[in-house]
Amino acid sequence: MILLDHCVPRRYLRLLHEWGYDATLITEHIPADAPDRDVIALAIKLGAPLLTADLDFANILDYPPSDYGGIVVIRYEIQHEAEIDQTLQSALDDLYRDDLRGALVIVASGRYRVRR
Repeated sequence: MILLDHCVPRRYLRLLHEWGYDATLITEHIPADAPDRDVIALAIKLGAPLLTADLDFANILDYPPSDYGGIVVIRYEIQHEAEIDQTLQSALDDLYRDDLRGALVIVASGRYRVRR
């Protein structure tokens, strides 16, 4: 399962399902305005990678990738939405499940980077 942060456009829930991934919104479990520490705690509790657009989660000092089941940060820009969609799908196809654990993945238009 992939946990979608409240800041990720809702359309990604549909896309993830279309791509064959089980996904859920954080708002099905905790309030949308929950602090980041509650969001990441929920991801740990569910054993799910977190998909977010919140750049705070890209800070490896605050969120060391090895401590989590995967953090995927999308650098979302509506004008590059189609490219971001394709790149996210490629990243998940390449990394989901085992290679995503303990990784921070930054998804931008046309490329993704992995940090461990």
